[in-house]
Amino acid sequence: MTVVSPEPMRVPNGLPALLLTPALAACVPADAGAAGWWAALPAAALAAALAPMAWRGWRLGRAWPDHAARQARLLAAQAELKGVAERAEAKARLLDGVLAAMADGVMVMDGDLRLVGWNPRFPDFAGVPRQLLRIGMPMAELLRLQAEAGEFGLVDPEAEVARRLDALRKGAVLQRIERERPDGSRIELRRAPLPGGGFVTLYTPVLDRAAPPDKELGEQFRAEWSARIPRLTAAAADGDAPSARAAAHALRGIAANAGWPGAAATLGAIEAAAEAGDLREVRALASLLALDPPW
Repeated sequence: MTVVSPEPMRVPNGLPALLLTPALAACVPADAGAAGWWAALPAAALAAALAPMAWRGWRLGRAWPDHAARQARLLAAQAELKGVAERAEAKARLLDGVLAAMADGVMVMDGDLRLVGWNPRFPDFAGVPRQLLRIGMPMAELLRLQAEAGEFGLVDPEAEVARRLDALRKGAVLQRIERERPDGSRIELRRAPLPGGGFVTLYTPVLDRAAPPDKELGEQFRAEWSARIPRLTAAAADGDAPSARAAAHALRGIAANAGWPGAAATLGAIEAAAEAGDLREVRALASLLALDPPW
């Protein structure tokens, strides 16, 4: 039996060896001459260039569903985060209104004994210059200012600061104490620990219950009312229900502490209307309140 060997591929002289690819060979008939080889070069080059692109396109097509799912999860997470931030901001505004409306001075310290919050009455009742307070202020600095102002009596400021800091670090958080201030008035301090560390302290002036109401305190209530009522009016006019609710809550606290029951009742109704989103009712009730204090 005679074995016939396959005829070797005839390649024209001068054709670069790098172009001898299966794609090129598939484009050239077996009996093509030199002209056939040269004519097939553009088609082969195009096929070689498009092959990687087709491969990448196929891979991207397979990965697209996963990419779309990741995008959907990311958008959902962003929407949830935005909702959490908005709720936290609303709570912060509400808390700010509550603290501002309190007749007591309020101070909040964190677990590292640094100032993290206070209300407008705290500086007056604690004997600390308002302009010196700042977030992150160390307790030692605050105590030193009080000692130098004579809030703790005739003491050595540095020794008194060290004594009080040592007691706080040992966990000796006072529950309730009353002391005399340099001007002869008396202040009651109530302090309670916070769950995450730190504590909150309330400063309450001790009034003579048999004496008539303090005129100075009444003036403070009227000043607070005059400062805050425009915020409620503006929020109602702008249709900002959360801000209107926070402003009404703060004003209601002022009215309750000042003994203005009519204004307190109206402000309570404004709070309820704002929470329900009834802006027309909010505007109607807000128009009943005078810019000047009720009495």
